[in-house]
Amino acid sequence: MSKPTKQKFGPNEFDTRVRERYIANGTLDAKVLEKHLADLKDVAANLGTFELRQPALEKAGDDSDEG
Repeated sequence: MSKPTKQKFGPNEFDTRVRERYIANGTLDAKVLEKHLADLKDVAANLGTFELRQPALEKAGDDSDEG
């Protein structure tokens, strides 16, 4: 049986929601963030689109999708 890995609770230091705070308090170096962002692969070619029905945005009595 393998040892359980120790996980840090909370957001990753590269999380866009907290990285500005981490840079400001010294938890994250701005140069490390720049390198991380530069190393990310461009996956834009894998993009696909799809539509979701949103009943809350439809007008009352609009049943055009239903057969």
